[in-house]
Amino acid sequence: MKIQEVTKILSDMFIPRDKGLEGKCFKSEYMNKEHEAYPVQQAVSDAMRNSGLTFDFSYLIAEKACDILVEVDDWEDEDAITESVDAIMPVYTSDLMEIYASNSWAVDAAMEEMGNGKDSASNAQMAWYMQISQMVEAIKGNLSDIIEDEE
Repeated sequence: MKIQEVTKILSDMFIPRDKGLEGKCFKSEYMNKEHEAYPVQQAVSDAMRNSGLTFDFSYLIAEKACDILVEVDDWEDEDAITESVDAIMPVYTSDLMEIYASNSWAVDAAMEEMGNGKDSASNAQMAWYMQISQMVEAIKGNLSDIIEDEE
């Protein structure tokens, strides 16, 4: 599969859940093993499952990671990915604090790796940054087997 095909699938992968439910889910047809998008969906799903994040939060992080992979032209350009992660970070305190409620371990892991921030909001930002970055890398790694080399 060519990278353009993969990015098209990534851009269409997440849809709103049924009425009355918040959040996103995978397009149901992408979950059909016979569908051409299934390997891409499986790569994203595996990254989500292996992240250790709670179910709903993994969808939120994976959607942001897929948005980055769709927007960045060269997946090997670490500067572009870093800028995209910075741009997609939540800015409102209530959104930032969501990581404490669902995955407080991620904040602890970020503080251990990056140091303690000046307050809980900066610690949450570090955790979001780390989780989105890790999800991008996990999805890229999972997709590497199905993307054809373009020469």
